[in-house]
Amino acid sequence: MGGMAALTELVCGDLMRSIMIPEAPGVRVHEVLARTVLESVTSDRSHRHAFAASTFRRSGEVLEVKMNAAAVLRREVRRRSWRRETVALGTSEDPYHPAEEHYRLMPQVLSVLSESQTPIALYTSSTLLLRDLSLLRLIGRSVPVTVSVSLATLDPGLSARVDPAASSPRARLEMVERLADAGLAPHIRIAPLPPLLADGTSQLDELLSALSAAGAARVSVSPLQLGGDDGADFLGWLGSEHPALVRRYRSLYGRRSFVSAEYSLGLRSRMAPLVAKYGLGSESAADDDSHADQSVLPPASCGNVSPPALTLF
Repeated sequence: MGGMAALTELVCGDLMRSIMIPEAPGVRVHEVLARTVLESVTSDRSHRHAFAASTFRRSGEVLEVKMNAAAVLRREVRRRSWRRETVALGTSEDPYHPAEEHYRLMPQVLSVLSESQTPIALYTSSTLLLRDLSLLRLIGRSVPVTVSVSLATLDPGLSARVDPAASSPRARLEMVERLADAGLAPHIRIAPLPPLLADGTSQLDELLSALSAAGAARVSVSPLQLGGDDGADFLGWLGSEHPALVRRYRSLYGRRSFVSAEYSLGLRSRMAPLVAKYGLGSESAADDDSHADQSVLPPASCGNVSPPALTLF
């Protein structure tokens, strides 16, 4: 079978089938029987969510699909030890990855969490979530549901570069409007924010103005991380399209995958008045404290959530 060499990437379950699907071109899909769906989030940082669940797991050009995700999750949340703590969906891979259009795993997963009275925190950059809007609205009547949408820039070209699997900025703004109309109080993650390309004060002001007009409840910001192949690809593109910025990026990142503390403090000082201006702040930490920017980080191996991105506000 073509692509079987990629089987060495299989880490999350027993292989059922290895195929290609039109919804996710260029990606080898491994349909697997998962051993677990619910994961305990561990880190040196304080996390808002103690647990995460995933239906997909990406490793390079391989996407693992947990075909039995709902059944496994149902078993896990029925354990006597389960305390109905908030479960985050989208910490290692977008739950509304294009492959979700083909497999339709999320409606079942959401229903299982709702049946067990488990609060839900969703993280996505895809308008495919709107397919399940009626279900989320219904679930939200009995279980706390929070939805966080990633949007770092209104520039469609730059957006496609830093978050290639995401819906267009315009489409995501329209999704924010629909989420707000449905009473789901959308939280916006300005992420992954590329320094020197989309972090100008006027650019951030324009973005927050658009988000406020669309009905966003609050925002947080996470600068771009430069880990793994995706980070290398981004730096290659930067050298080709913006060669004058390469040296400045080296200064900002050094040998790290994340920006310097000095940059972060500067970004915070510029964001604070804008957040206040548009009323997009929050008294508590943002929901995405434990969420990594998967578009530029190497995928996590099974059972380990990606390390947290630096998050401000």
